[in-house]
Amino acid sequence: MATSIENVFGRRITVFVVELIYLGALLAAAALYIEQTFTLPGSLGTVPMPVPWFGALGAVLISLTGVFEHEKSWDPGYALWHYARPLIGASLGIVSVLIFQAGVASVGSNLNTGSPGKSTNLLYYLVAFLVGYREETFRELIKRLVDVVLAPGAAPRPTQTILALSPNSGPRAGGTQVGITGAGLTKASSVKFGSTDAGQLTVVSDNHLTAVAPPAAAPGPVTVTVQTDQGPVTGPQFTYLGP
Repeated sequence: MATSIENVFGRRITVFVVELIYLGALLAAAALYIEQTFTLPGSLGTVPMPVPWFGALGAVLISLTGVFEHEKSWDPGYALWHYARPLIGASLGIVSVLIFQAGVASVGSNLNTGSPGKSTNLLYYLVAFLVGYREETFRELIKRLVDVVLAPGAAPRPTQTILALSPNSGPRAGGTQVGITGAGLTKASSVKFGSTDAGQLTVVSDNHLTAVAPPAAAPGPVTVTVQTDQGPVTGPQFTYLGP
């Protein structure tokens, strides 16, 4: 057990160091660009050249935030995701600006995308940074957009849900560690079995957390509810066994 904890902690430290290197490289590249040490084209088509930089910056900052926020619930399975964050943030920054430009064009506004001005560029940089920082939210918006375009009659998928409990029963005295599987569970703050708070809540990943079932007043099924940042999410029932 001690070795496993040390390995997980080591991977968290590794991600932290890599993200600091990414951040230093981005700041150095910005300094060289501002000082005009090297020359780059002013834009990539209609997208200003600094847009991918701002997307990558947002991505690196959210990875560093994750390192600090998940000190006690670090999931090493996300290590590769963290390592690829700058490339993902830069790419999504470009795509988001293109979508923004297409949306403006579709309603007939004119931002002069062939040669955007400074105020327009600042807006593009902000859009790229926010998308890089909140990449998961942007991906959900893209999924919804695709669903609307390709399947207008389909019902939207819930962003937060509980799909299964493992195990789904235990003794009336409580103490059973229950795995809760679903989606959008990263910011779970508490779990209730019926009206009683569970113990030892551990957020393992976005789609999995664990909690210890509390004692029950009587045997029988109770509804499991997870409190998230968007409100309570109810799931399957947990059955207390015993007299």
